[in-house]
Amino acid sequence: MQQTIDTREIINVYYGTTSGNSSRLAFQFADEATQHKFIPKVFNLKEFNPDVFIQTRLNIFFVSTYGVGGPTSDAIDFNNWLQSKDRKQNELQGVHFTVFALGNTKHEHFCGMGLKTDARLEELGATRIFQLGKGNSCDETTDNDYSVWVESGLFTALEALSPLVTVPANQVQSSIYKIKEFDNTDVLVGETLSFQAQKYKDSHSLKIIEIKELRKAPSPGNSTLYLSLESQNIPYKAAQNIGIYPENSEEYIQEICTIFNLDPKYIFQIETKGNHPFPTPISVHNYLKKYCDFLGPITKKQLYTLSQLVDDQQAKEELKFVSSHKGREEYDTNYLQTRQCFFNLVKKYNIRNISLQQLIELCPLISPRYFTIASSPLKNPNKIEIIASELLINKERLGLCSQFLRNVKVGQEIKCFLQDSAFLMPQNPQAPILLLGIGAGLAPMRAFIQEKDEFIEQNRLDQSPFKGPMTLFFGCKTMSDYLFKEELEEYEKNGTLNQLKVAFSREGQQIRITNFLDVEFLNQLLESGGVIYVCGSTQMGRDVQIAIENMFKQVRKVMPYLAYRKVNELEEQKIFVKELWG
Repeated sequence: MQQTIDTREIINVYYGTTSGNSSRLAFQFADEATQHKFIPKVFNLKEFNPDVFIQTRLNIFFVSTYGVGGPTSDAIDFNNWLQSKDRKQNELQGVHFTVFALGNTKHEHFCGMGLKTDARLEELGATRIFQLGKGNSCDETTDNDYSVWVESGLFTALEALSPLVTVPANQVQSSIYKIKEFDNTDVLVGETLSFQAQKYKDSHSLKIIEIKELRKAPSPGNSTLYLSLESQNIPYKAAQNIGIYPENSEEYIQEICTIFNLDPKYIFQIETKGNHPFPTPISVHNYLKKYCDFLGPITKKQLYTLSQLVDDQQAKEELKFVSSHKGREEYDTNYLQTRQCFFNLVKKYNIRNISLQQLIELCPLISPRYFTIASSPLKNPNKIEIIASELLINKERLGLCSQFLRNVKVGQEIKCFLQDSAFLMPQNPQAPILLLGIGAGLAPMRAFIQEKDEFIEQNRLDQSPFKGPMTLFFGCKTMSDYLFKEELEEYEKNGTLNQLKVAFSREGQQIRITNFLDVEFLNQLLESGGVIYVCGSTQMGRDVQIAIENMFKQVRKVMPYLAYRKVNELEEQKIFVKELWG
């Protein structure tokens, strides 16, 4: 008798991401959808196919916002298609959708990309399945926001649209990975890789030619590294972004192999009807080193699985509770805020009965970490320079990328790729330029200063994108944190910088760079067509925005409720340009 199975229809799950949060939630949703008998297919928006989209009834979007309410780099083509004037009224009739938007309330255009996607899909005739969800990374509540959104009725709405049907079991595609030992006699068939895996595979391998500490008195979590990478004739732009793939350390790899009794030399393949999560055949060692993120923030899926494996009954109940909707506050307080990870918890609860297959299904891929290039290709055509601040997760360990960069050696190659940042050259080359940066936020400012300086050295200032005066306000805690002091002061001395001011927040007068932003100074700068570039923390970006708002209110007598809008207009016109973190 033919085996049958109860199932629902296919759901296409799309994500657009920079840091990996949208991707992580998309795959988490796919896992939950499988439990509800749906057949999820996950796509990065770079893979978006309009025909497939229109022909699939159920579609879920997880989209992050970048810049001024815009798409992440992988969602640009999708956004252009969706917002195009070529779209016709009711073109998406019959398509059902829902959107979960990710953002940060410290940014003015909170969840802007998700809001625009949601509105445009409905405008084109698609039917909203469920209310728009919003995840706020400001206080690291994204996971709880997602949980609240799902638990408030998402799957009830989906199941109402797609009742169970009974079909032959062999008709249902499974996304579960099957591990198979690699035999040299096996015939290798070309794999279809997931978007993330293909991006890693296509990335550059650049050699480190120099690495050094920039702070005079570094300490754990208070360190800034300078890295110089051999560019290998790869064209890059001043202040462009570079994504670096960190790797797990040999110490962690050895320990996790011991915990789960894995042979690091074991070479395996993956059998799946979907896209492969990473290239195979591969050894356990290389999988753990390059792909397995067992040190990232603990997910609810991981917590639930651990609750099924732990022996202690009290621990079992606690882990199951915090993985549920009701335990969202404890999950946030006791696990996210304390930076718990999968690796720590399997050690804490002495969980050893996890197979390689389970590990692959439980742990996401290692995401790239982004840095803004601190050099100009005009001055340094053969090398890419990076400034990297160290992240201390807690007293026990550094962040994955900080740990990786702390241990890399000259001559070693690292995997990376380039993509555009918010820091584009000014539209008017004559514009006065104000550069505002704190700590490692000096990176794009240094790249622009180098660019101008090289035009001056070549006696080609008339061809430079920076013909106007250039001012740098740099903020740091103490004199020992003053990065590239001699270099910056030389740029002021030779005229590349018309003005250099440094604010020390914990030394001397204890001031911040916003103390330099007098309302009359800002008014004069903007009246003369100036452009303001900001790189630093989200709080610093907010402080600079407030300073500009105060200028509009005090000097130009703009009503308070309109001053905020005026600053947004400056952003849209690329007059006020920001790249912020944290």
